[in-house]
Amino acid sequence: MRMVSEEKSLIYEVRAQNGDNVHAFGARRTYGEASILLTESRDRVAEAGGQNDRYWIEEIDTTGLFNIPSRPTPRQRYSTRVQEKQSAPGTWTTVHVEILDGTRVVGEYDRNYRMLQTFEPFRQGDRDFALISTDYTATSVMDLGDGQIIAKEEPGASGFCPVGFYVPDWWDIHSERELPGSMYWTKDNEWPQGDFGFVWGCIWGDDSSWKVQYLDLSSIHDGILRREERFGYVPLAIPGYLPPVYVRREPRDFIRCWSEQGVAHVEFSVSQTYNLASGRLLPAKDWD
Repeated sequence: MRMVSEEKSLIYEVRAQNGDNVHAFGARRTYGEASILLTESRDRVAEAGGQNDRYWIEEIDTTGLFNIPSRPTPRQRYSTRVQEKQSAPGTWTTVHVEILDGTRVVGEYDRNYRMLQTFEPFRQGDRDFALISTDYTATSVMDLGDGQIIAKEEPGASGFCPVGFYVPDWWDIHSERELPGSMYWTKDNEWPQGDFGFVWGCIWGDDSSWKVQYLDLSSIHDGILRREERFGYVPLAIPGYLPPVYVRREPRDFIRCWSEQGVAHVEFSVSQTYNLASGRLLPAKDWD
């Protein structure tokens, strides 16, 4: 969903011209901040032995353009309170989870396994959701507006067991170094918008490493959640992880996303095993 600003707004971009070439040093939200940037930019060019014919501050009306998502991000705003439930000896740990918006409980559910990192709040437009896992073999989506589960996978004995989720937020990939309406702003700067994510974990019983799969979140309003093994059976190289011990890590340590000229990319930190004698790359499960 494209987010637009309804009120008139301005930004101020520092520009310079050298001959027929015009370039920009960046934009700021106030004229005063842009004036400071202009002075700094002129000084840096002079110190480097360069020159421009002129410098100025361009006033740009950004009314109706893309509106940078607010902060705090959903990941910073929402948290969980997890309470372990009493379990019979020799059985798995189960938990009761409360989702908090500050101190207010906005949703709760039971999970039939340890919590791990199976809570990822995210936004689509002006609505907040969360990836959760009530069953150790299935992924679900909760609407944080009313605490209802609106999309889910059916549990299965051979299903993909979520260990963690990641939905890239705008602030995970961008900063305010470029502002809507500025010279170098492109559609790539308006991506992502919360319509996809990732789950890492394993097929039940295969916990030699964590694998990663794609989550299509574009139709969750219609109750549809799609999971795809579109990257193959890729084992992640997660710092500090030694199977079967679980160590919490931030997903940006091993998943990096960006968009370039309208094409979205993802880069994973992956683990690869080779035959030492031949140099042959071994498949993820081939330890012979």
